[in-house]
Amino acid sequence: MNHLPVVEAPGFETECYHNIRLSIVQAHRELMPWYYSHFMNLTLKTAGEDLFPVIRFEEHLEVYSDIIEETPLPDCEDWVEQVRNCIDKGRYLVVYFNWRHIPTSRYFKKQDIYHEALVYGYDDSRQTLQFVAFDVEDKGYGSSEVPYSLFNDEMKRLVAEDMHSQRWFAFYGFPASVISLRDSQRTRPDTRSMYFALDRGRVRASRTEKDTFAAGYYVNEYLAGYFRQLAEGRPLQVKEFVYWNIIVHKMILHKSLMLQRIDYMRGSSGSKQLELLKALYVKVKTEMDRVKWTSIKYQRTKASVYLHQLADHFHTLYELEKRAAAMMMEFLTLSHLNQNLGH
Repeated sequence: MNHLPVVEAPGFETECYHNIRLSIVQAHRELMPWYYSHFMNLTLKTAGEDLFPVIRFEEHLEVYSDIIEETPLPDCEDWVEQVRNCIDKGRYLVVYFNWRHIPTSRYFKKQDIYHEALVYGYDDSRQTLQFVAFDVEDKGYGSSEVPYSLFNDEMKRLVAEDMHSQRWFAFYGFPASVISLRDSQRTRPDTRSMYFALDRGRVRASRTEKDTFAAGYYVNEYLAGYFRQLAEGRPLQVKEFVYWNIIVHKMILHKSLMLQRIDYMRGSSGSKQLELLKALYVKVKTEMDRVKWTSIKYQRTKASVYLHQLADHFHTLYELEKRAAAMMMEFLTLSHLNQNLGH
């Protein structure tokens, strides 16, 4: 038996490839300075006249190259032995399943779903591999296990039958990749990285183009105008409500993470600026919670008054986060200067 540490609730359920990898990152205290140096910006891209805008965290998979190395696992005769050897060396594995074939999945014997799992342990007495993944054991994301024999058969079947059709997942780790931790020398968040993230995040959406892009606090400005347009008759398909709620959840995560980041930085700094910044982000988080409940009210009633309220909420968020970004950049600049001067 051997189990590597994982965190079952990293909080990034709306960003699958992040959640899988952050299950590793958050389980290693030495990587937390890296964690709090990233995920500063949200980005927005319009997806169509009657579709809800696409909002994501700025970072993508390549951001992890500083702290983890992902190496494709070659095809082999005994997949279980390969996995056991990797875990014994302190290495995790990302593997893909067709979840139709995995008994603990909600998709078992129902539909074809190809998605990754993070294998972090094995148990010879039970003849099982332990993993974390989405939609297993009646949980949105959590731990489960798969018998050795089934794992070996599924990986062989996957390579034999699905390599071509699922090739689009190649750079996400398909069909299997080994994850090794790199040595991390950082003991505090990277203030330079954070500063430039905020700096490049000031991207305002075009007011004339149908397809447009925004980043940072300008995401809120765009959404304020977007909800005004909905109130004035812009179409939105009802099926988009599910995605709308996912986006709101992601934006709440961003505000919560900003508060966590500030608390983490307060641990090594008694700056009054951070106290003021935290108070400002408490207001931001409260306003974002209002967005959540107002969204639900509109979706239940279709009353346009709630669309106007949403526009007001996002305008408030724009003003608050614009001020917060300036305060954070000022704090980061002064911290960097003081550190260089040895203060």
